[in-house]
Amino acid sequence: MDITQGKHALRNLQRIEGKRLTRSERQLQSEIILAQIKKHPHWIQSHSILAYIPMLDEPDILHLLQDVLECGKTLCLPQFVPDSNTYQPAIIHDLDRDLTPGQYGILEPASMCLVANTSHMDLTLVPGLAFDRHGWRLGRGKGYYDRLLDGLDGVRFGIAFDFQWVESVPHETLDQKMDWIITPSVVAKAGS
Repeated sequence: MDITQGKHALRNLQRIEGKRLTRSERQLQSEIILAQIKKHPHWIQSHSILAYIPMLDEPDILHLLQDVLECGKTLCLPQFVPDSNTYQPAIIHDLDRDLTPGQYGILEPASMCLVANTSHMDLTLVPGLAFDRHGWRLGRGKGYYDRLLDGLDGVRFGIAFDFQWVESVPHETLDQKMDWIITPSVVAKAGS
């Protein structure tokens, strides 16, 4: 099986596993993930954070986003750029006023939001369908996060439910690695 086929097979498996997770299990695991993130030294020390608005099948980190704003840290979220079919980090000041439905119906920074300086981001929270102990991530297959992460410095947290922590993720040259993987049961530095 080649890498593309391996990724496709793992995506299908993870989607099936994700459907088995009940709403209450998702909420409980999300709460534990938030607690894991909040006590992590990289979270505590960070000043600029690129996060995400969770889809229904991803860990819910919305409360964490509000905490970022209340602590006076800079919060950035991915904003779609139609001309290049990519995402860029844009600065958010208010979760109620600054977000609008985006390219895939997911809330994202409105056009009025300033684009963040991509030369440095202290911390990036990244969702995915699967992560392994080496820091490899399986996304949804369009490469959006890999292209976004390619231009960013800073620490990367792969944020996942327990079932998304897997033995091995097929990867290619352009795939971007995580520095840490955080699930309800695992806080692991990649490669250790």
